Amino acid sequence: MRKAFDSVNINGLWYKLYKCGLNGKVLRIFRDMYTCVKSCVKHCNTYSDFFECSVGLRQGEVTSPVLFAMFVEDLEMYLQHKDSCGLSIDDITLMLLLFADDMAILGDTPNDLQRSLDTLHDYCNEWGLTVNTDKTKTMVFRKRGNLRVNELWFYNELPLENVSDFNYLGTVLHYNGSYSLNQQTLSGKALKAMNVLLQQTKRLDFTPKTMCQLFDSFVSSTANYACEVWGNTKSKELERIHLKFCKRILGVKLSTSNVGIYGELGRYPMYINRFVRIIKYWFKVIHSENCIIKASYLISLKDCNSGKPNWASGVKSLLYQHGFGDTWENPHSVNAKQFCQIFKARLIDIFRQQWSMDVNTNSKLQLYKHCKDTFGYEEYLNIVSHKHIRYGLTRLRLSSHQLRVETGRYGRNRIPRDERYCLQCNTGDIEDEYHFVCVCPAYNAIRVRYIPAYYRRNISVFKFVNLLKSNKKKHVTNLAMFISHACKLRTRLAQA
Repeated sequence: MRKAFDSVNINGLWYKLYKCGLNGKVLRIFRDMYTCVKSCVKHCNTYSDFFECSVGLRQGEVTSPVLFAMFVEDLEMYLQHKDSCGLSIDDITLMLLLFADDMAILGDTPNDLQRSLDTLHDYCNEWGLTVNTDKTKTMVFRKRGNLRVNELWFYNELPLENVSDFNYLGTVLHYNGSYSLNQQTLSGKALKAMNVLLQQTKRLDFTPKTMCQLFDSFVSSTANYACEVWGNTKSKELERIHLKFCKRILGVKLSTSNVGIYGELGRYPMYINRFVRIIKYWFKVIHSENCIIKASYLISLKDCNSGKPNWASGVKSLLYQHGFGDTWENPHSVNAKQFCQIFKARLIDIFRQQWSMDVNTNSKLQLYKHCKDTFGYEEYLNIVSHKHIRYGLTRLRLSSHQLRVETGRYGRNRIPRDERYCLQCNTGDIEDEYHFVCVCPAYNAIRVRYIPAYYRRNISVFKFVNLLKSNKKKHVTNLAMFISHACKLRTRLAQA
């Protein structure tokens, strides 16, 4: 059960601060701040008249959270003295969780929770607190099924709404313990953050590397919030946002092969960092001196050994799947910091091996597998500074273009590969990337202007691939310019 407080009794606050030992000048300063509090309302660019506010703490004032925490410090003891019951973890009874003005009350049975609610009502009446019942919800954690008849709770004789899921401190908790809804919620937030980032940077020629760094700071942190708890999954929803962003900054179609996108930017899937953060958190848990954390982990470990799925079993599966079963059996025998580095390196190695296999077997990357030797960020992305010129080169490398070798594979009337002829010339060649850059006579004038003579004389696929692999600034820039101008000419010829 979760509650939100709406106001604080100011006079009661001074009394409690005095009982805590806060007196003299410091207490007088705080009291003077609240002697005559005036507020106004901002609407658009206008402000209302000032009015006095004698209830609650100042919104946005840096000391308000501390003052409220000190005000409700005795709430847990009050609940204990009133024989309220909580959730038992071995010899520990957990009654409530407090964060700022949010409170979650725990109960093992319906009667336990109702008694705690009644006790809370008594406490609020005694100290002049009010509870926002519209924001107060109850949730019963269970495997499945509907609520029982007696699973209904009241606060101050007002019924509280039962919900199947609740967003508590940024994480959506579902009654059956599943985090799938939480991942959907985070993907929605990450999508909004990604759109804001793209909107703010669309007029700036940032390099893809810089854009990826901004994504990691601004979007990835949102998508992976609290992943130490729920992140034991590759989460296609979140990875789809990551890939969508990468394709947007590269200027390629959304249907472009994901394998090529990872390779071109030297990016790894987000699940790798999530898995590493889970292992780091696992080490933190097993070395924690907090009695509640230790007791909770021991219970989950016992359930894990009994075959029940939980967070601990997810960590165990993660370690065994990647060849670190001995670490799970003897976690205190390894250095946590060094092991996390080794674990991350293992994840990266596995991904890169799979990536290499996928590049060689992907039918859409026939050219890419020849011009991409190793996994890593491509330097031409930094060399060609103008993004609209760079897009053409990227599209050519990743087969995300409009040449017939690519467009002929789609549609209702698909064309066999050996019949996807170039319509801009009479050579009878297939209109593929090699023909477009090195052969087609329709672009000879542009080719002479931008392509070095070495690559135009005695043309071969070998020279063409070397041109695509070149990191020389002049060669790369001229190739990108050729592709840009040749694509515009091709469009005009097709429309004529």
